[in-house]
Amino acid sequence: MKRTLPAFALLGLLSVAQADVTPEQLEVFRKVQPGDEAGLAVASRTARELAGRKDLLSITALRAMKGASPLGKNWLVGLANAAQKKSPSSTAELEAFLRNTGEDPEARYTVFRWLTEGNEPARNQWLDAMLEDPSPELRYEAIEKALIPAELPEAKLRDLLDSARQPEQVTAIFERLDKLGVKIDRAKHFGFLTQWKFIGPFDNAGSNHFNTAYAVETDYAANKLATSYSGKSDAAAWRTETSSDPDGLVDLAKIYNNEKGCIVYGIAEVNSPSDVACELRVGCINAQKVWVNGELVIANEVYHTGMQVDQYIAPIKLKAGVNRILIKVCQNEQKEAWAQRYIFQARVCDSTGKAISLK
Repeated sequence: MKRTLPAFALLGLLSVAQADVTPEQLEVFRKVQPGDEAGLAVASRTARELAGRKDLLSITALRAMKGASPLGKNWLVGLANAAQKKSPSSTAELEAFLRNTGEDPEARYTVFRWLTEGNEPARNQWLDAMLEDPSPELRYEAIEKALIPAELPEAKLRDLLDSARQPEQVTAIFERLDKLGVKIDRAKHFGFLTQWKFIGPFDNAGSNHFNTAYAVETDYAANKLATSYSGKSDAAAWRTETSSDPDGLVDLAKIYNNEKGCIVYGIAEVNSPSDVACELRVGCINAQKVWVNGELVIANEVYHTGMQVDQYIAPIKLKAGVNRILIKVCQNEQKEAWAQRYIFQARVCDSTGKAISLK
């Protein structure tokens, strides 16, 4: 008796000809996470089973990447590559997939590589139309191509700057504009928060107070901050600081005389013209917690493991009007020279990394 193909509303991936590849087999890659031993075992077994199948098309595995966990995507892209070697999807199918900006960015970049490998004219043609592509990898490659000429006019560089998102690439464009005598406010371009009010230091002896809710936290949540609090050794009052660093870096070691075993709180106000979904991106070499309008959005209890722009990213929602961002930055008591930095940076941007318009 002929088997009936079950409905496939969840992923919308399979045709009747692919009835043997079930939704359940692909669903495991949406859910698998590091540390989930049972889920990892199922995903690994499923990947091995699908790798030996001839009825799994590369385009099917690629479409399954949308909404999959990062770990699941690793398996799916491997399956897609293997399937493409066994039974290649047509060029027309792949081109249609690449044009669909709603598909997973990593999956689209994989298709881009397939279509353009060893074909420089095709690569150039695709990249010429991808300066605003939502895929970070494709946008990056498109801008790199556009920057190849040693001499570019100011207008072209400004257009590329508006498209660029990757910090090192943006810096390269800044440098070229600078040689033309054009000065750009880097902190404003990235959306770094430069106006802060700080209070501290509070005690962090033994690095034991990351989860201690000092009165600043509870008062912030209740929207009734006091003018001063009992600090680590005496009364702590708020102080206003403005970062002049082009990357919005705030040096708390300098502000608080290299205090060790301490905690400092900072508040920045962001005035949004409307309700907007965006991202808060933080770089910090110390342990930190961050709240937006009372909601905890970032928490990392790590010390001196390095930092970079956009090290920690959290989706947030700003309301129309004033929004208050509270950051708690913890310093430990290590005495090594490399452990003396007490710094952070924070910026507000859209999901691609472009600064949003604020009042």
